[in-house]
Amino acid sequence: MPRRPVPVQADDVYRIQQPSECRVSPDGARVAVVVGRPDKETLKNLSHIWMVPTDGGPPRQFTQGKGGDSRPRFSPDGRTLAFISARSGKSEVWTMPTDGGEARQLTKLGGLIADLAFSPDGRKLAIVYVPQDPDAKEREEKKKRGEPGADSPRVRAITRLFYKLDGMGFIPKGRFHIWLVDVETGKARPLTSDDRYDESSPTWSPDGRWIYFNSNRTADPDFDLERVFIWRIRARGGEVEPVRTFDGPSTTFSLSPDGKWIAFLGYDDADAPWNTRHTKLWLAPATGGRPVELAGSLDRGCENSTINDTFGTGSTPPPVWSPDGQWIYFVVSSEGSTELWRTHIRRRKPARVIGRPGVIVHYDIHFPTRTVYASFADTRTPGELCAFTGRGMTARTLTAFNKWLDERIVIQPEEFWFEGKGRHRLQGWILPGRRRGGSKGPAVLYIHGGPATQYGRAFFHEFQVLAAKGYTVIYSNPRGGTGYSQKHLAAIFDAWGTVDYDDLMRFTDEALRRSPHVDRRRLGVAGGSYGGFMTNWIIGHTTRFRAAVTSRSVVNLMSFVGSSDFGHAWWRVFGGKIAWRDPAHYLSMSPIAYVDAVRTPTLIEHQERDDRCPIEQAEQLFAALKARGVPVEFHRYPDESHGMSRGGRPDRRIERLERITGWFDRWLANARKPR
Repeated sequence: MPRRPVPVQADDVYRIQQPSECRVSPDGARVAVVVGRPDKETLKNLSHIWMVPTDGGPPRQFTQGKGGDSRPRFSPDGRTLAFISARSGKSEVWTMPTDGGEARQLTKLGGLIADLAFSPDGRKLAIVYVPQDPDAKEREEKKKRGEPGADSPRVRAITRLFYKLDGMGFIPKGRFHIWLVDVETGKARPLTSDDRYDESSPTWSPDGRWIYFNSNRTADPDFDLERVFIWRIRARGGEVEPVRTFDGPSTTFSLSPDGKWIAFLGYDDADAPWNTRHTKLWLAPATGGRPVELAGSLDRGCENSTINDTFGTGSTPPPVWSPDGQWIYFVVSSEGSTELWRTHIRRRKPARVIGRPGVIVHYDIHFPTRTVYASFADTRTPGELCAFTGRGMTARTLTAFNKWLDERIVIQPEEFWFEGKGRHRLQGWILPGRRRGGSKGPAVLYIHGGPATQYGRAFFHEFQVLAAKGYTVIYSNPRGGTGYSQKHLAAIFDAWGTVDYDDLMRFTDEALRRSPHVDRRRLGVAGGSYGGFMTNWIIGHTTRFRAAVTSRSVVNLMSFVGSSDFGHAWWRVFGGKIAWRDPAHYLSMSPIAYVDAVRTPTLIEHQERDDRCPIEQAEQLFAALKARGVPVEFHRYPDESHGMSRGGRPDRRIERLERITGWFDRWLANARKPR
């Protein structure tokens, strides 16, 4: 007898399996897909590669162990799968026969490998590698010998402006360079070596003579972060050559089957304020030349920018060429979905290929069978591997990684559009809380981070947990985010807390009008990162919300731009004004300036290793609210970075959800106003 479904629980974190990168074999018989899952035994987030037969046979777990396996790459003949794994304790390249067998460690470099690509003849791999810092290696050896003081360095001498990165911590002193690895012997040698620059995304030309890559080779790459261009070098070695296009960033690229053209993503002005321009699709000669825009009529960003708490923000795959070199396929984030589009290189009229409501987290195409294989998420599941075929791109689900959700009550959101200030059309969702009798229940306004991301038609575990507890979750995409027009994206340039605030308040009004089951006196507000900024801003400008949860937030823009991992890049977002030259401007947009107006009981939660929004931001808010006598708690999560809610240690993620629901239970349990 089937079990009766129960509500989604916080500890279901351990049951979520998230398919991400997928690669179809050359013969189209199988798809290698990376599947991530939290592990209760080790309290780590593991990732393994699964092989999924395309004829509908049962999927099988291809890699095992307690390490992280990623970046699967089929050899050109389809007999071997290469991938990156940390099972040896270090990030190395491993290979394995696609029919099964023992994995073989190909490299023993002992540093960090970030990417890999097979040569057209399958004899070599181009990898992106950075060696381990000598002092870190020395500390490891001392620790093995049991010597005192080996746990941490004596001093860190910082000379680079960009010296830390959220999730990584301190960046290695060396540079990420391209190396060539012999597939038979594992012998490796560097192809690039200039330690002023990093390289990424190695891509072989179809004839195997050239390797193209991305690099920022300006006089000060740490400062001019947006000037990442395309370069190339002969596979046998030699001088690095620029592939000249325009002055804007030209990244995420692929070469045409004949090697004559290069399709890439970017925009044409590197000095444009960060996060205010759509990323678009461009075409240029492979040797360099003036690029043409291939989807200019599409007023959307050509990337995956949908955000949730299982896949985070999915990666954007490079454009995919049809075998005849006439069509280019690419993803588009639009109105809460991430879709697949294509355009002809001459007619340049983009058309939707897959517009099913949901998110294409990653995809690959097998052209002989005209089949798109995609890791696909929607409001009912974090994701499964799906095959899309036929004229209508009919979907066939090939996996059941998250079948356990059949045992859960997954509440479906109501989607609607409303009119914001200035008759601007906006999109939002209502996820109704479970009713208890006929009484009205509380609601929570949730605000996404970024701000250049979008909420969308995807399963959101945190929202389901809140709804299961009786909280109606309302969420929308105010101006300043992606998924809509260029005007929508750029609306809050140098103006955080203006029209975005207006949109959120009007959305709340409209959501309440559509939700007679919600008690208007029992409203909470919450958000993380930029969403935390807006939460802080809101409680400093209105008392309509009876409780707030602000996560990994921004409080003081002056200190934020000086302490964030690439805070200096935000200067352009705030009007190009330097913080110490115009402190009044930064203070006027900082929530800390309005803290005297805050009356809302506030839970502050932050991660101690957050390099994107450093924890000093939370400390300032806590001290201010505490001094003013506002009910406040400050929860600090050790050893966690900015993305803890979607990729942190699973037991801490669960505790976080329980503390958030506990805070709302405490302050929204009835309609009494806080003291």
